[in-house]
Amino acid sequence: MAKNGDFIGMARTLKGRLVLTGIGLHSGQSVTMTLWPAPLATGLLFRRRDLMEGVSAESQAATLDRVTIKAHPASVSATTLGTVISNRFGVSVSTVEHILAALSGAGIDHALIDVDGPEVPIMDGSAAPFSQAIAQTGTRSLGAARDYWRLNRPLMVKKGGSLIAAMPLDPEETPRLALDVTVDYADAAIGRQSLSLDPAHGLFNDELANARTFCHFKDVEAMRAQGLALGGSLDNAIVVDNGSILNEGGVRRDREFVRHKALDLIGDLHLLGAPLAARLVAMKPGHDINTQFAKQVLDEGAVTLAQAHDTAAVSARAVGA
Repeated sequence: MAKNGDFIGMARTLKGRLVLTGIGLHSGQSVTMTLWPAPLATGLLFRRRDLMEGVSAESQAATLDRVTIKAHPASVSATTLGTVISNRFGVSVSTVEHILAALSGAGIDHALIDVDGPEVPIMDGSAAPFSQAIAQTGTRSLGAARDYWRLNRPLMVKKGGSLIAAMPLDPEETPRLALDVTVDYADAAIGRQSLSLDPAHGLFNDELANARTFCHFKDVEAMRAQGLALGGSLDNAIVVDNGSILNEGGVRRDREFVRHKALDLIGDLHLLGAPLAARLVAMKPGHDINTQFAKQVLDEGAVTLAQAHDTAAVSARAVGA
């Protein structure tokens, strides 16, 4: 999450190219991800560069369009153990949530994200490697005020024992996303954990970026039987088993489990293409309900797209108006 000044500041992109290589969590294959600066109004575009191999020069432009996937709630095609986005040609990229969270934390809404495989590399299971690489590369202003979504009415999504509810901020409040996230697991290694986050309390890098993904040891065999988590290990996930944490050294910090769920939520919400200004409560969030909520945010009249350079007299337009 960015500072208040970044949330209501200028639209930003990367200063230069950024390259990261790692293992795909589910495929187990090595994958290289390259991020590029992009102009205003680009949004966040994922491109499957591996599907461009062998394409003739005259077919490059048409093929690039076929392998490009826009980060948007409508692009979500699956949410099992990660968020998958696809385009109308059936081309997909998996496990996009951590890089989206890191971009959100850096205040970046416009970038090109090339991958040479079916998923984003898992790195250490957190967003920290992405956030650190973005910080080293740097960001630059695109010369225009950053857009944000201003919530106009309460929203709520329920599914099973999970719930996400959002309330509009008071008109005089500084635009920001105020989060209250709770997880509750039977395994005593996790238990019930809650976390309240507000830009006034710290930054994405400080509070969330290094919180790792996690799973139960009893689920690993079943996941691999389904062709999932083939690249998973104690190097890129916390594994819990009957009240114990199997990773040497245990957790990195207090409430790492709920911090990671908050990280995932921020990443999934960055599919909206601009930050959401609201007060949000999430009980037992996960990729399915996160992305369902993101879709509901874009329902007619639910939000207004505002430019944050002047909160007293914003340039705004209502979705569906």
